[in-house]
Amino acid sequence: MSQARNEAITQETKKQIAEMETLGFYHTIELPNGEVLPGLLSVERLRNRLTQFNIPADLRGKRVLDIGAWDGFYTFEMERRGAHVVALDLFRNEKFLLARDLVKSNAEYVVGDICRLSSKDLGRFDIVLFFGVLYHVKHPVMALENVCSMTIDTAYVESYVIDDPADLNAIPVMEFYEKTELRGQFDNWVGPNVAGLMAMARTAGFSEVQFESVFSNRAHVTCRRKWSSAPGNGAAPEIICVENSISRDHNFSTTRDDYISIYFRSAAPGIQCDDVYAEVGPYAARPGEVVDAGGDGWLAVLKLPPGLDSQWHGVRLRVRDSQWSNSVRMPVDLSPEDHGEISPDLHVALATDGKTWDRWRVKVGAGSCLSVWASGIPEDCEMKQVLVLLNGLNLPAIYVSEKPDDEGLRQVNATLPAGLPPGKVKLRLECAGNVSAPVDVELVK
Repeated sequence: MSQARNEAITQETKKQIAEMETLGFYHTIELPNGEVLPGLLSVERLRNRLTQFNIPADLRGKRVLDIGAWDGFYTFEMERRGAHVVALDLFRNEKFLLARDLVKSNAEYVVGDICRLSSKDLGRFDIVLFFGVLYHVKHPVMALENVCSMTIDTAYVESYVIDDPADLNAIPVMEFYEKTELRGQFDNWVGPNVAGLMAMARTAGFSEVQFESVFSNRAHVTCRRKWSSAPGNGAAPEIICVENSISRDHNFSTTRDDYISIYFRSAAPGIQCDDVYAEVGPYAARPGEVVDAGGDGWLAVLKLPPGLDSQWHGVRLRVRDSQWSNSVRMPVDLSPEDHGEISPDLHVALATDGKTWDRWRVKVGAGSCLSVWASGIPEDCEMKQVLVLLNGLNLPAIYVSEKPDDEGLRQVNATLPAGLPPGKVKLRLECAGNVSAPVDVELVK
């Protein structure tokens, strides 16, 4: 930022501060009786910000969070549209409380820091407004992750950006302001370009990030938690297994920055990140990386979606215009061994390498698979209901024999991910919610 530009902005800021001191309010507030509480920002300017987004006019039955509510214009507008609104700000703004009384609002008011609050503190909201706040926080990605965790459907983000007009194909960058370089204010910390703003929103966990507009160095971006497109009729991919990308196990926690590896098969060629539509529980998740594993094998790596409940969640994906894949369960904030009570009727009699038939020893690596013989699998149990569990790692069955053999055992085959390390593991079988007692199996090179 040039010295001349900085001095010009500082003079403009000083003028605005003087006007605010005279007016008393930053937002202009319209009262029910037609009177107006004048503020620095006119009603026209405040409404113009809203017109940059496709926010529904009817919000009856919706829960809305207004982050950085300030004097309350957007809080009161969302309430006027029928929403139940929670207004959040970093400090107790008496002007907001005065305006709330004057407009006879029922909005809830919360004082707190968005970098230190999540859905565990405030709950979840259908819509979140995040206007004019991002550049005021020292940890912008952390703030966006918390915004994401509290968003059920859509967050509308407005922020200062350093490029106007926007270059969506630019390398994502961000300026950091140690002192008062941005408009002479000490609490202005960062200035991303538009590409950087959108990249941070995707990194924070939003599945779709849509650029709306930019003017006067203010960008408007719509961030979604669900896919806007529907599945097609193409051949469905097949998930082989799901694991933690770092620990290579089945432990997932909302208190860490965990990532999910999804190993899957698909005949689609040249799959890229934008071709994969994954879902974890109720939320969509966009991969940050897709790797060609050879043949029809693929690996998609994606962030554990913020805001998940502590329970088992289904994971599925589709590729381009395909149908949905099979669903594989994964635990969040739970022990991966916690599959419920052991069923005395389901029993693993034998486990072998699926190629060499070595008993209780399975070779790991590319093309690795195992076979399990078990009693207690009902004849009407569908293959999609059968899982092989290795230390909690869920492996969907790729084959289940139709009828029991002479010993009353049915065969179940499963494919192992190539990256499994050697060592002893506990193997269990799950069928339609019933879980067998564990048996010991050795994975070998």
